[in-house]
Amino acid sequence: MKRSSRRIRRLARAFADAIPSVDETANHSRWKPGIGPFEEENQIEMIREEVEQRGTIGESIKYEEPYPDSSRRVDLLLEGDGDPLPIEAKLIRFRRDNGNIDPNMYKSVFSPFPERGSSSMLTDCQKLAASGFDFPAGVLGLYYERNDEEYEKLRADRIAEKFTLDVEYWYDIPIETVCVEPFSGLRHPHHQHGAVIAWELTEP
Repeated sequence: MKRSSRRIRRLARAFADAIPSVDETANHSRWKPGIGPFEEENQIEMIREEVEQRGTIGESIKYEEPYPDSSRRVDLLLEGDGDPLPIEAKLIRFRRDNGNIDPNMYKSVFSPFPERGSSSMLTDCQKLAASGFDFPAGVLGLYYERNDEEYEKLRADRIAEKFTLDVEYWYDIPIETVCVEPFSGLRHPHHQHGAVIAWELTEP
């Protein structure tokens, strides 16, 4: 495994290890207890802070760092074990707080069409390729599901496979799945377990 792949896997594993601990104290005034219902930005920051506090990955994780070639910002930037490694992170949560399917989540993950003021996990790959950061780069997906999920294709490994195919199809950017790091034991009745899915993008 390449050094960059090891760094991405180490971060994904650290996130997966930290999520159950963050979940223990994650309470929202509007939603059921647990980290699952929280907004994407809040989740990323809470988990990042826990990982930084544990100091398990051996390098710093900068948050919302500016792209070299634009005013956009990258979610996470690994520094301290080689060249800076930019990583975009996205929430993959197909069920709402009440257990209903969120019809907008599929677009948030797999839409290839850029929109003003927002981006999908797929278009994040295009952004990284044009960001001015050197390759390689990474993508993290924070995936949640409930224990009795009836949709068999809502599985972390299937999502990892589909996302890889979609990136290659739409953008012709070399991508591979680095790892799928599971976590479990969460408090929310519809976001009970999941995985941190990690991909690596390399230069076309």
